[in-house]
Amino acid sequence: MSERPRRDTHRPTIRSRSPFALRPALLLARRLAFARTGRAVLVASLIGLPIAGLAAGSVLIASTTQSTEDELTVELGRSAALLESNGPDLVGMRQDPVDRYAAVTRPGTRLQRWQDDPTSTDADTPAPPTADLLTSVPDGAASIPVREGSAVVAGPEVPVTVTAVEGETWAGALHGHWDRIDGAVPRAAGQVLVTPATLDRLHVAVGETLELEDPVQRQVTIVGTLRDLGRPSSTLAVFGPWGSLGLGDDDATQVFLPDHSVTWPEVQRYNDHGIVVESRAVVLDPPFASRSSGGYDPIVSYGYVGLAGAFALFEVGLLAAAAFLVSSRADTRSHAVLASVGGDRRFLFSVVSSSGLVLGAVGAVCGTVLGIGGGVAAFHLLDSGDRARYPGVHLPWLVLLAVVALGVLAGWAASLVAARSASRVDVDSALRGATRPAPASRRRWASVAGPVLAGVGVLMTMACGVGVLMLNDRPVQDDHLALVVGVGVAVGPCLAQLGIVLAARRLLAGVARIGERLGLPARIAVRDAVRNPVRTVPVLASVMSVVFVSTVVLTFAAAGQAQTDAQYEFSTAEGVGTASITGDGIDAALRDRALRVVRQVLPEADIRLLGAGVETGSDDAPVTLPVDVHQRDCADSSTGACSDWLSAPDASSPHVLTGDVDDLAELLGHRPSRVARAALERGDAVSMRPEYVRDGVVRLDTRPLSQFTAYGEQPTSRATNSTTLPAVVEHTDQPLHLGLFLTPQGAQRHGLETERSFLVGSFPGGITDEQTDTLAVTWQTAAGADADLWYPWFSVENGPEDPFRPIAVVVTLLAGIVTLGATTVAIGLARADGRRDDEVLDAVGASPGVRRLVSTWQAALLTLVGSLVGVALGTLPLRALTLRFTPTPDGVVHMPFAPDPVSLAVLGLGLPVLVTAGVWAVAGRRRRVAVRRTA
Repeated sequence: MSERPRRDTHRPTIRSRSPFALRPALLLARRLAFARTGRAVLVASLIGLPIAGLAAGSVLIASTTQSTEDELTVELGRSAALLESNGPDLVGMRQDPVDRYAAVTRPGTRLQRWQDDPTSTDADTPAPPTADLLTSVPDGAASIPVREGSAVVAGPEVPVTVTAVEGETWAGALHGHWDRIDGAVPRAAGQVLVTPATLDRLHVAVGETLELEDPVQRQVTIVGTLRDLGRPSSTLAVFGPWGSLGLGDDDATQVFLPDHSVTWPEVQRYNDHGIVVESRAVVLDPPFASRSSGGYDPIVSYGYVGLAGAFALFEVGLLAAAAFLVSSRADTRSHAVLASVGGDRRFLFSVVSSSGLVLGAVGAVCGTVLGIGGGVAAFHLLDSGDRARYPGVHLPWLVLLAVVALGVLAGWAASLVAARSASRVDVDSALRGATRPAPASRRRWASVAGPVLAGVGVLMTMACGVGVLMLNDRPVQDDHLALVVGVGVAVGPCLAQLGIVLAARRLLAGVARIGERLGLPARIAVRDAVRNPVRTVPVLASVMSVVFVSTVVLTFAAAGQAQTDAQYEFSTAEGVGTASITGDGIDAALRDRALRVVRQVLPEADIRLLGAGVETGSDDAPVTLPVDVHQRDCADSSTGACSDWLSAPDASSPHVLTGDVDDLAELLGHRPSRVARAALERGDAVSMRPEYVRDGVVRLDTRPLSQFTAYGEQPTSRATNSTTLPAVVEHTDQPLHLGLFLTPQGAQRHGLETERSFLVGSFPGGITDEQTDTLAVTWQTAAGADADLWYPWFSVENGPEDPFRPIAVVVTLLAGIVTLGATTVAIGLARADGRRDDEVLDAVGASPGVRRLVSTWQAALLTLVGSLVGVALGTLPLRALTLRFTPTPDGVVHMPFAPDPVSLAVLGLGLPVLVTAGVWAVAGRRRRVAVRRTA
């Protein structure tokens, strides 16, 4: 008969099915999490740093996004409404209730007929007038008119142009738009306020006098300081009473209504007279949804920050998971003790995963607090004083709470693998102190799912990128469907990375075949990497994620720079400066005097005075321009062959220039071709734009200036005169704002009227501020009373700005620092987990140098594979968004696929070299005594 089992031999079991078991699990998790302070700080920091970045970005976005109240305060101050003229006094204009500048013209109205043909009025009928704002104020309503223009004041060395504002900008009703800082209020026409930046620039103080030189000449007294909160604090401005600064009716005028609220029917009546209204009551309670698309949508910026944060959390989640794994294996004995006293697998899983919640919460809270401080500091560093762009510090609490929740979730997710491993602890072996290596998973689903998931991610990225391009090609964009589809462009690479992680062991096994031929340390390193994926795959994944994010940033920055370069229009060759000596009262004697002064101040610039066609004057003044005989369909863009300059007058870049061969060489930056030189000798024209030449002939049309449109469209009216002349094409590296070039004799022979008014000089290094000041002072002295007729100002062609290189340097440095730090941490965790391997090497007599080379080779293998994969995946989003199967129409510039090979080579090959050198430098060199353990 079998014995009845004794009651004291039954092992009690701690089960976690009841919710009451969560409390002891959390208590144990907290104790285990903070049992080793250094380890807890490491994991919390890994989670907290990206959370800090997310929080800082959220605070910065919220602080640089205007709310409706912020916008109304900057626009109206404390007033109820403002009136502003927006066109002739004709019925037909209707504004948007929220954005007053988003106005449409109703079809069939008088305004529509006038816009279709502004010259349709009879000769005896004057042009439609503009409504008088001052007489449009409602009866009995208080009003504050404000007029803004520009003025010239005497500076310490040369005259300085400042913004001039007339009106009671210091009134309490306008506080919030203008802010009086200190001093008194102007009581007479001879008293003004200025901005603090003006005091610094002019070296004056409150109480001193200021010399106005234009548009009036008088001395005024500075009685205080005032700032325009809608402009940067560096703005130079002077504020005076109405009519005190000499501004005219052509200057921008606004009339503020401090306490008269304007309703929507009243706004419509104002619109019928060409007046737009900003009404506080209408903006806060619009009669219908705004149709304006000019507003800034912070959701897009939050999306970008969230995307960057997701990538960062993905990377640190991998590192935190590795840290949890190493920590969990270090706590194997504690887990075995819990299991021996009755803790089941579910309870052990709860304990370890709860430690992820605890450390995730600590990291998330600390990271959010740190991010808020960083966001506020970044706002104050960027704040220019313009409350339209930097309205003030705002904390988006809902977003910040979501960021904290995301950090807690990331910490918990990072601990799941360790929790699963801890729940399967071998109690007997752990209590004996055995340290067998973690068995590799033998399931084949990961090796199959990895390549499949990577392929799905790549296909999703490409398909969604093509979908975004197709949606953006629609003529009407009334939805955010392209943005929704664009999420797939971001999700696809993440899936591909996850697939690479799942297939990493097989990928490393393939690379290991090469590494085994590189010596004993390399053979040990690659075999260890393949046989212990639990602690080596996180290293590869972290490097891959950092390089991926860096590659995405650099490829899009390079594409944006390439797009900017493609859209940029060169006026002349780089390093060439031009200036037009035109204006009322300017004659040949003054131009010769200007040439002498400029040559005196800038002797190295090789200044030349060329002839130029006159392209300014009254509406009836005749203007002769070459005709674009090709007339491409340029859609809604204007670059390259679709440049507005081709068919529109431009006083700063005349279309017809005259001079000799050396003059043309200075404009082009190189000696003209033999064909061009021969054409000039014959008296023919040389065209720098092939759009003007057909069959060796160029046609020039003469028509009144008023017949040219503002957007460069071909005039439809008949020319008053047309002429043709032989011409050849001089090809240049990029399109220039240079049309026809002839000798003076050739222009005279073909009846082209020009005047010597175009200064050209060579400025390879640009013009310094000292040269500009010296030129202005010399001209003031030499010209005397005629100095006001022209100002010596040169426009130097420096080409498009190139912000890509600084971005590339910063991103590469950050990627190097993050990769080096992450890899050092990960390699350190891996080597700590592989201590038994080092002890075996010690036992068989391996030197410390061998152990260091093993770590170095392992770092080289993992970082090289991770960097190359990260670069390959990082180019996917841009490739997807630039994969077009149809020809691009003329004038339409899409973002090109133009990755920078140097930066990608640095990321793919330079970072592994840097990380390998860093790991070799910090790897341990001391010999440890072999520790004998029993299995």
